[in-house]
Order: sequence, then C-alpha cells, then structure tokens
Amino acid sequence: MSESSPRWHQSRAVQLTVGLLVTAGCLGWAFFEMCRDDPPAVVLQQIGNAFTSANYMTLGPMLVALALFYWVKAWRWQMLLRPLGHFSVPTLFGPVMIGFAFNNLLPAHLGEFVRVFVASREHKLPMPAVLSSVVLERVFDVLAILAFLGLGLLFVPGMDPDVKNTAITVAVVAAAGVVAAASFVIWTGPFVRLTERILELLPFVPERLRDKLTGMLEAGAAGLSAIKNVRLLIGIVATSLVQWALNGLLVYLSLRAFGIEISPLVACIVLGVVAFGVTVPSSPGYFGVVQLCFLMVLKLFTEDTRAVFAASIYFHMVQYIPVTLTGLYYFNKSGLSVREVEEEAEHEEDALESLGHAALEHAPESDTSDD
Repeated sequence: MSESSPRWHQSRAVQLTVGLLVTAGCLGWAFFEMCRDDPPAVVLQQIGNAFTSANYMTLGPMLVALALFYWVKAWRWQMLLRPLGHFSVPTLFGPVMIGFAFNNLLPAHLGEFVRVFVASREHKLPMPAVLSSVVLERVFDVLAILAFLGLGLLFVPGMDPDVKNTAITVAVVAAAGVVAAASFVIWTGPFVRLTERILELLPFVPERLRDKLTGMLEAGAAGLSAIKNVRLLIGIVATSLVQWALNGLLVYLSLRAFGIEISPLVACIVLGVVAFGVTVPSSPGYFGVVQLCFLMVLKLFTEDTRAVFAASIYFHMVQYIPVTLTGLYYFNKSGLSVREVEEEAEHEEDALESLGHAALEHAPESDTSDD
C-alpha cells in the first residue's frame, strides 16, 4: 500500500459514518411517520402481517425485469463505448454488475469507479475515456428519470396544483438539460471554456472543485462521437427509456404484491423520487433512503403506510441480493482483488484533477459508421 492509504481509508470511514447517520435518520423518520396513530409494537406487527399476506408470485416477473434492466444498461454502454471499439454486451455485463455490487457494499458510490477500473483493465482501455462514457450515461439517466417523473406528476388524477407546477418546472429543467447536452455535443470546446469562465466568476466555488468539474466536462468529450452518430443516439435514448421503464415496473409490481392498487403513473413518481433520493450520501445499498422515499410519496395515495414500508423492503431486497451476488461472482471471475481496487482508488482524486487533459490525449477518432 502507498503512503496515501491511511488517508484514503480515513476518507472512506468518514463517508461511511455520514452514510450510516443518514440511513439511521431516514429509517427513524419513516418509523416516526408510521407511528403517528399507533404504538411501535402495533406498527411492527402490521408490517409483519403485510409480509405474511403478500403475493410473492410477483417475484419471478420482477427478477426477469431486473435482469433485463441490467442487460439493457450493458447494451446502452456498448453504444456509448463505440468510439473506443466494438464490444459485445456479455463482456460489458460483468463490469456493470460488478459496479452495482460495489455500490451496494462500499460508500460514496465507489462502485462506478470500480466498474470503470474493471472495464479498462479487461478491455485495455484508457480509464479517462471509459469514465467519459459513464458521465454521458448519467446524463441520459437523469433525462429519462425526469421524463418519467414529469409524466407522473402531470397526469396523475387529483394531484395538487402546486405539485403540477413542480412537474412543469421539472419539464423545463429536462428541456434545459437537453439543450445543454446538445450544445455540449455541437460546440464542445466553447461550451467547456464558457463553463470554466462562469465558474471562475463564482467566488463560492473552490478552485479544486472548479478544476474537477471542468475536467469531467473535458473527459466527456472523449465519448461524444457516440452521440454524434444519429443511429447510435436514437439507440441510446431508446435504451435509456426502456431500462427506467423496467425499473418503474419493479416499483409497480412491488406495491401490487402488497395489495397497494396504484396507477402506473404513481409508480413513475416513486421511481423518480427514489432515483434522485439515492444520490444523497447514505450507507452502502441506500438502506433507509429507499424506504423513506416510498413512504413520503405513497402516503399521498394510500393510508396503509405499513404495507408501503414492507413493499419498499421487498423492492429493495429483490434488487440488492441478486445484484450483489451476481456482481461478486463476476468480480471473482475477473481475477482482480479488492486490494488492487483500493490501490487504484487512492489515486482517484489526483486522476480526476488531470482527467480532462488525459481524456483529450487519449480520445479516439470519431466513429460515424452505422454498423
């Protein structure tokens, strides 16, 4: 281990501690919401009853939808990586699963770094260029999630007018995101320089953070040739919508399993709130955050908060257990060790600072073919 190892472990320990506090706070908040009218013992008994009477015939379809979700994610990643070469979906499925497994086990969303590390090792690709594809992936994820969230907020019957106004705001933000992404694609250099100048004018943005943000933008340039190809762009957008529709189906089936009859539009709202909720620092696996998001949305549509809480655990575990086990299987198969990942992670911050320059140096020629 290098000399920076103790600092790296201390940083992760702090992040884990903060995450555990957030998880405890979310679970406490959720439990407080359920105990407004009944004592804790009664609430716990009702949650247990909800599990006893649940319809577990939904498990099979949920596992199929889950597998399709990650397969489609690997398929989309294949398209985003097209500028770096032609890769098969099965060879990318392993790193995808490894990344999400480590997100379930490590703090601070470190699984994304692990995914990039494994893919770059297995396919002998420069890490900055692979990371740029993940940056682009996040952009399309956000836009797809905003689309489903806005759809739910706008068209759910009886929704409060203030909430509908929020939906309009979400739609405007999504549209602005599309415009910004298009500007980034068409005028990459000027866009990055303009962003850097704007950040320089903001005195509350530290120089270190400014360098990281502009570095990430420049790194994204390495993967832009994928979305300059119209055919690939259509495929990336379509797979983004399909995979989040599958995740929305998981929400819907989880609630139906516990007897909660809701519109698929409500499931879209839950999907959006959970997707953004898990970006908050929490314990590995997002425990507590998922449960609170379910509860805060669905208490507007049902009084059976105990069944909602139970359904959120069902939804969570149906994903957490198979994803973690599958990811660990692929990680073991890769021949890598946790020690190797830790040693590489020690240099993560330094790599991010120089990411923009490295990405431009290693950026491949644009692939404009349709094959």
